[in-house]
Amino acid sequence: MPRLVLSLVVIFVTGLLHQDALAAETVRFRDGEVEREVTAEILVEAQDGGLMLQSDDGRIWTLQPEVIDNRESNGEDLTPIDADEMERRMLAEMNEEFQVYRTAHYVIVHNGSDAYAKQVGALFEQLYRNFFTFWKNQRWDLPEPRFPLVALVLRDHRAFLSHAGAEIGETAESVIGYYHLASNRMTTFNVPDWERNVATIIHEATHQLAYNCGLQRRFADNPMWVSEGLATFFESPDRRNPGRWRNIGRVNHVNLARWHNYLGHRPQESLATLLADDTRFRNSSTATAAYAECWALTYFLIKTRRKEYVEYLQMLSAGRPLAERTQRERIEMFETAFDTTLVELDKDFLTYMRRVR
Repeated sequence: MPRLVLSLVVIFVTGLLHQDALAAETVRFRDGEVEREVTAEILVEAQDGGLMLQSDDGRIWTLQPEVIDNRESNGEDLTPIDADEMERRMLAEMNEEFQVYRTAHYVIVHNGSDAYAKQVGALFEQLYRNFFTFWKNQRWDLPEPRFPLVALVLRDHRAFLSHAGAEIGETAESVIGYYHLASNRMTTFNVPDWERNVATIIHEATHQLAYNCGLQRRFADNPMWVSEGLATFFESPDRRNPGRWRNIGRVNHVNLARWHNYLGHRPQESLATLLADDTRFRNSSTATAAYAECWALTYFLIKTRRKEYVEYLQMLSAGRPLAERTQRERIEMFETAFDTTLVELDKDFLTYMRRVR
């Protein structure tokens, strides 16, 4: 089963009025039986009073009007909390068996060994450096994250299921890690197979970085082929390296093998269905091929049409929360960005990828 970025079910409020973030507000609301009060910036406000807001720890809340008890503006911009405060809040939220290991850019909350937390932390920082260097080399100077990056690293599968099951339900049974769009945290556990572990950590941490540096915007219309294509492009293991990962953009041999298997029965409209919507990723019978194809397409575009690909990502990054494009709009946006038709690009795509080994 491919690793999946968690796709949350968003409560869509009626009559959305999209707006840029304004002054911070203190919002008091009911979250089930829990009363919460958060300092946040309003991302989207509906005509009926519903809100999508981003709190000072980076979490995004989507609230129906009936759960909101009070809101007050302080007239100032939102000030994100620092790593010290994030550590304090995380330890208060988790039970007493958890501790925190900090790196330059991550707050790692774990209930396993210190040695493993340090190993994972070193991998995070290696990705962080390579990630920003990669995009700088593409002449895209991305801003560093506004909020501290939080990673939950569980000691084993049982601990993972206990935590993840409460957060993402039955999906926890079929993944070994995920990035959560609302909480802005990534979660994984210590998988005995280090190579698989590394691929998962890099994959999910890539999602987290992409959504925290402006490359992608949470809850905007981010096609899954783009999100998963980037994560699989970044995750490719390096078996010649002791750490099993060294840099970005190596051939992902797992997905390459799946791609070659798919070619024998790949339908003519495959590229169109990949771009038009996310259906193929959400169906267990088509997900493996969809992941393989999105990796292959991303690899092809970065290797052969890098400038246009970066410009396409920049167009997507300007999307607003909860604003969805139609299938036709998605395809037209792609064709405009690459100044071609899907038919012509698909021919070049297949020709190029048949030579990749």
